[in-house]
Amino acid sequence: MKDFVVADENKPIAVPSDVKGEHAISIVLRYGAIISTLIMAAGVALAMFRGSLGMSSAYHPIHPRDLFSHLLRLEPVAIIESGILLLLFTPIARIVVAVIGFALERDLKYVLISLGVLAIVLLSISFAIEA
Repeated sequence: MKDFVVADENKPIAVPSDVKGEHAISIVLRYGAIISTLIMAAGVALAMFRGSLGMSSAYHPIHPRDLFSHLLRLEPVAIIESGILLLLFTPIARIVVAVIGFALERDLKYVLISLGVLAIVLLSISFAIEA
């Protein structure tokens, strides 16, 4: 861990960059979860207001490429699914923030490791979407 820089009485104490990076990551995860939950709750509330989820007895999920058009029509299922997608992409945003943090610290080893993890996650998602 890096050393703390002691400031005089009138100046705040400098915070090491790894603590700032952890704080940024926690903000991404916290707000990603909160915002996605609010979006899903809005979809459920809209479905309750309309009286149904707009689904037949056989549920067919909306393909990601069609999601935007369904969102424009304010379909409750599309709103709920967009909240779920945001929740799924929150950890990806966390990895991106980690890459940026490691790059700012000039820690090439962890930048490369994080980029490798990001590549694996993105490839896994692309294979899942194609299936």
